[in-house]
Amino acid sequence: MGFLLPRRVGRVHLSRDAIVSTALELLTQYGLADVTMRRVATNLGVAPGALYWHVANKQSLIAAMTAEILAPVTGESTAELVSSLHSELQRWRDGAEVAIAGASFPESSASADLEKLFTKALQKEAPDASPEDRAVAARTLIHYTLGATFMEQSREQLSGAALGGTSPSTASTAPETAPVDATSVRAAELMVAGLRSLRSDHIHQN
Repeated sequence: MGFLLPRRVGRVHLSRDAIVSTALELLTQYGLADVTMRRVATNLGVAPGALYWHVANKQSLIAAMTAEILAPVTGESTAELVSSLHSELQRWRDGAEVAIAGASFPESSASADLEKLFTKALQKEAPDASPEDRAVAARTLIHYTLGATFMEQSREQLSGAALGGTSPSTASTAPETAPVDATSVRAAELMVAGLRSLRSDHIHQN
C-alpha cells in the first residue's frame, strides 16, 4: 500500500500551477490511472468544481502535466535531444504515457514545441535536406523515443510487481534504462546519416 499524500489544510490559493503541481505529485505516488480531478481537489482541500475555473477537464490537465514534464528537454544535436527526452520522461512515473496522451490533445503545444527543437537541430546536422524530410525525421525520432520509453516503463512496472511491488518511481536509477537511451541516440545518428545520404544521392543523380 502506497503512502498517502498529505491533504493540504487551511486557505489554499488555488491556481493552475497549484493544480498541475498537485497532479504531478499524485502521478509520482500513484501513477496516471489514479490522477483524477476529484483526487487532485481532495489533496488541495477544495471542492472538485473549483478546479474547473483553472483547468477545463482532465485532458487539459494531462496536457499541462505534459508541458511541465517536457519543459526541461534540451540539446544542440538530435542525439542530445533524444537522450534528454528519454531522461525527462524517466524522471516521472508513467512519464511516457502522460506525454503521449498530453501531446495527442489537440489544444496542446507539446508536440509542436518538441518538433521545433528537433527540426532546429536537424537544420544544423543535415542542412541540405529538404524541410519536409527534416520534419518527418523530427517526428519519427520523437515518436520512437516516446514509444520506446513507454515500453521500457511498462516493463519496469511489470517487473516491479513481479518482484513484490518495487516502486516504478525508482526506474530512473535502474540499469535497464541505459539500452533505450543508447538505442535512441543511435537512431538519431542513423536518421541524420540517412538525411545526408538522401541529399547526396539526389545531387549525384542530377
